[in-house]
Amino acid sequence: MSLNTTVLDEYPTEILLNKVNGYNDMTGNSNQTVATRMGIIVIVLSWYVYGKYGLLSFIGLKRHKNFNFLFPMTASLFAFVNNTNDLINFVYHPSTCKPFYIMFVASATLNWAPISWLQAYRLALIAKIYLRKRGFLLVTFTTATLSITYCVFYFCNLHIFDFTQSDIMGCAVTNPGTYSYYVMVSDIVDSTFAFIALIALIFKSVKNLKELNTRNEKLNDLLGQGVFELIIIALAKIAIYPLIALTSKIPALDVFWDILSIIVIICGYNLVNFPYEHCKQDSKQSIIRKNLFNLIDSTINYGSSSSSNNRYSTNIISKSSKSQINEPVVMNSSTLPNNENLYNSVLNA
Repeated sequence: MSLNTTVLDEYPTEILLNKVNGYNDMTGNSNQTVATRMGIIVIVLSWYVYGKYGLLSFIGLKRHKNFNFLFPMTASLFAFVNNTNDLINFVYHPSTCKPFYIMFVASATLNWAPISWLQAYRLALIAKIYLRKRGFLLVTFTTATLSITYCVFYFCNLHIFDFTQSDIMGCAVTNPGTYSYYVMVSDIVDSTFAFIALIALIFKSVKNLKELNTRNEKLNDLLGQGVFELIIIALAKIAIYPLIALTSKIPALDVFWDILSIIVIICGYNLVNFPYEHCKQDSKQSIIRKNLFNLIDSTINYGSSSSSNNRYSTNIISKSSKSQINEPVVMNSSTLPNNENLYNSVLNA
């Protein structure tokens, strides 16, 4: 469901005019109606995705006793209830929209914020592992401040929603748009900072490492911390929020909210599930992430003086990569930072 719905349903006016003129339009293919039908398709698809990842997160929480699964599980289930509320009122139009409004506000309370908290929490943990104390404090303070700012604007925006009856949807919500752009801008700034911090962290972690196998292990360590998912979340928000702002007055393109929500929730789940995905038989996502990070090394010239060592290192990496696909993540003590317990705590945090 959109956070800045401002377009009201014009279809009842068309029906009234048709009846006055003695014309009964059985097709009902006005732009507003067609746009709503398209939106319903996306709502149903996203409803399925939310339910699926809510269930997967619950299973992960029960199986692994990792409370980080609470973040994607909460976001998924609240979004699932939000879309369920839309679908129920689309199928059966109630006489009053007050219950719909109450359910909308309740379900919208925690369908976005938990992933923002998870993003800030994970970025702070990664900074604590790979940066010195000053860098860790700077990253933690900045990401926490930006996340809090986003949440303040989000809940201020949620507070000013109102409801109205709709001939097509049954019930709909309206918003004057006072805080809508503040919500989007604050989240874009938060995501841009996270993206820049992660890219800088990757560069800093590998720039002084000369050996191929050492660089590869360092990149795989970063990959194991969920850097890939954090980058995808940041890029998705940076790319889609401007589209939402540009198309906020077009009902059919209101589905960008659900598209962004799907991307964020899937990445949020994978961000928590990464220590366990290697235990599964289906590890296509793991292979894709490894290939992406290994691509960083493919353009680096290591010189001819250590070609034999490189061939030997490449064989070792190839074998270890194959074994990691079907086995749980195993920490290599040679690649751990100074605080080994801290590194392992991130995997089980």
